[in-house]
Order: sequence, then C-alpha cells, then structure tokens
Amino acid sequence: MSDPERADRAIPPRRAPLARRPAAPILHTLLEAHRISHKVRILCYGCGQGADVQWFLLRRFKVHGYDPHPPFGYSDKPEGHYEFVFFNYLMTRLKTPEARRRTLAEAFQHVKPGGALVVTSRILAQVWAAGGDEGVRSHARDLLADCDTAEMEVFPPDAGDQSIAVLVRRSGVYRPASPWVWVDAREDFEALCPLLERERIMGLDVETTLEEPRTLCTVQIAVPGRTYVLDALKLAPLDPLRPVMENPDVLKIIHNADFEREMLARHAIKLDGVYDTLAASRKKHRKGGVSGHKLGDVCERELGIYLDKALQLSDWTVRPLSPDQLNYAAVDAEVMLLLHRVFEPPLPQNLELF
Repeated sequence: MSDPERADRAIPPRRAPLARRPAAPILHTLLEAHRISHKVRILCYGCGQGADVQWFLLRRFKVHGYDPHPPFGYSDKPEGHYEFVFFNYLMTRLKTPEARRRTLAEAFQHVKPGGALVVTSRILAQVWAAGGDEGVRSHARDLLADCDTAEMEVFPPDAGDQSIAVLVRRSGVYRPASPWVWVDAREDFEALCPLLERERIMGLDVETTLEEPRTLCTVQIAVPGRTYVLDALKLAPLDPLRPVMENPDVLKIIHNADFEREMLARHAIKLDGVYDTLAASRKKHRKGGVSGHKLGDVCERELGIYLDKALQLSDWTVRPLSPDQLNYAAVDAEVMLLLHRVFEPPLPQNLELF
C-alpha cells in the first residue's frame, strides 16, 4: 500500500480515557469516625466511573453502584432501602435546580428510615462560602423540600477537594413508646433491683465499647410501661442486679443472648430464664429463605418498624450520654417485649370448651 493510501485511511486518534477521580473525602471521614460499619447496605447513586464504589469494595463493604446517566456502566437499578446513600459530585452534572431536586428525590427514596443521604458537592462549597453551615442547611432543605428529612449535619470543607458534604437523615424511625429512666445513683440502683425481681418479663440489652476487650457501658431493662437505662460504668460493681438476672422465673427477652451473657459474666452475673429473639427469628423463617436476622431486620420484618442503628457505633463511655443515645438504648430493650408478643402470642382469653 502506497503512502498516499495510508494517509487516506488514517486511523482517527483515540479519545483519552477520563481519569477516575479519587474517592470522596467524606468516605474517609465517616469510616474514621466509626459512622459506617460492614453491617450496613450502601448505595452510591450517580457514581460516575465508580471511584466510591471501588473504594468500598476494596474495604469489603456491601455496596451497590448506580448511575442513571450513561455511559458509565452502572445500570443495575437499586432495590430496597439502604442505610447510606451517597450522592457525590453529581450536582454539577444536573444543570438546573429542578433537575437536582428531582434526582435527589429519586436517590432519597432508597434511604432507609433512620438512614442517611450524604451529598458531596463543590456547589455546596460555594454556598458555604457565602452563608456558612446554615446556608448549606437552607440550600439542602430547599432541594429536599418534598422528602421526609430529619436532622442535617454539615461537615467541614475539604480544602484539597474544594467540596462540602452534608448528611441528611430520613425520618420515620421508631422512638420509645414508654418513658425511660436514667439510673446512675447507687441508692436508686439498689432500690430498683428488688422491684425488678417482682416483674415476670423484661426486655434486656446492653451497650459496650467497640474495641476488645469490650467494656460494659449501659444495661437497659424494659418492663411493661417503663425502661431503665443503667450506667454500668458508674454503678459497678453490679452485684444488686445479680438476683434478678439469675432468677429463672423472670423471663428476659434478649436478641443474641450470648453477647449479654458474655458481658454480664465479666461482672460475675449469670443469666437464667432467657428467651432469645435471634433464635426465634431463625426458627420461624428456617424454611422461608429469609437471611436477615439482625435486630433491625427482625423489627422491620415482624413489627413493621425501623430502628436507627447508627448510634451503635457511638462512644458509650462519654458522660452525659446524648438524648439520641439514650433514646436508642431504650428502644433496643423496649422492642424486645414487642417481638416476644409476635413470636409467642398470648393465648386467646375466654375460650369456650366443647
């Protein structure tokens, strides 16, 4: 082939591939603060080339990537709800406020009640420069006006990335139906324990530190009409609790009782008279193909309520505990009583015998 013929059939230059951006800084921030665990479902919405998806996969998180705008290849639509939905760097691709509101609403519908939508954007950084944190909250509230949002948290700007991230909670989580009482005085603790021994049934849960060896921080005991949150750090030794915990005639409803057994054993307390809702859930659904038996999964399936499990990773050694932490602690014990009614419904009253 002659040189002129080669020139006529010259191969057009290839388009240089787009450079994959680094993962959003907010991912590192949330991981380092123990705000994300490997137990949660994560959705990266509008994930582009998948930098955030790959970041999570490398760390073995359960993550799904979806981008409604081709040609990035993440076309499998998300199903169900997720504890975290990340909406990172998508705002600049959406050129009008209407498009941003519509796409944010589409992403928000995948957030589990009590879960979070995390939006990272350089546009928000411009809003922050003009109006600070409150300016960002106001802007986010406007964009999410049609969504059932709860509190919002604005993170400090990232100088290198020139972006701002805002975390928006979805409302709809279960709140304590019964009043709770915080017990941190020794005399109140010693007066309470004999009263608890008169109860026939109670929900039991504990909160601990995250690192091994774990430290018992709180003990939550729910009886019909009231929940007690005991400051295990201040009240130790917990000897007054031993008679009720070791009494087989007082039924303790616990989810994954092995953990409570282990933690109380470190205080020389044995558990007797236990009903484990984890075992009950597995037994009920052993032939049904149900795989989720975490407390949040069980409450959603059996009770139709959603628990906010984000605070499980918070610091339970700080005092005072926040109102959100105390509500969280009380709920986990209270729902034990509700689950017991589902798994072991009471016999009908006034049965006629034939």
